[in-house]
Amino acid sequence: MRRNKLPTPRRRRLARWALGLAALAVGAYLFVVETEVKPRLEELAEYECRAIVVQAMNEAVNAEMQRTPERYEELYTLAYGPDGTLTAVQADAGALNAARAALVAAVQQALAALPEREWRFPLGSLSGWTSLGGLGPEWTLQLQPHGYVEGWMEEDAEALAVNRTRYSVTLVLQVTINMVLDGKSSTALVGTHIPVASLLLNGEVPAYYGAVS
Repeated sequence: MRRNKLPTPRRRRLARWALGLAALAVGAYLFVVETEVKPRLEELAEYECRAIVVQAMNEAVNAEMQRTPERYEELYTLAYGPDGTLTAVQADAGALNAARAALVAAVQQALAALPEREWRFPLGSLSGWTSLGGLGPEWTLQLQPHGYVEGWMEEDAEALAVNRTRYSVTLVLQVTINMVLDGKSSTALVGTHIPVASLLLNGEVPAYYGAVS
């Protein structure tokens, strides 16, 4: 019994249609990945990095300051005139450098102790389409929080009201974190500002304020 076969031109047209549909499907997939998935994954990676690392930095700084509070109590030197009037406020460079070194070391140690973390996200959940939530292949995000810590002190004198001034010291921290997004390595810069000391003075603003550059 003979079977009817499609004419060769028709079979070729169907093959071309199938290839075209496959190409469209691949193109649509790549479009979704590039425009929806990757940006969402990068945002999620940065958010997770920041949340974990900033928490660790704050906890490390607070623990160090509680462990040696005397190191952070005399960061300023006050000078008074013969009549008892405050004439100058001078930041103690040695005390500031010692405080900065101790805090940066504490943060570096805290980050080194953090374990690597891994998350898996279905492609459908990253597409932004509710109907695709939980579906599709998974993308992997690995966080390697063992970053390099940089830190420095910033000083500020702020007039709060008439004859009232606040002198403050803030620790600025920046950490470079390694991330692995679906097998590809990248880095993120995470920074935070942590108050270290604050001095509130009442009276006339002193004629001289010395800050460490």
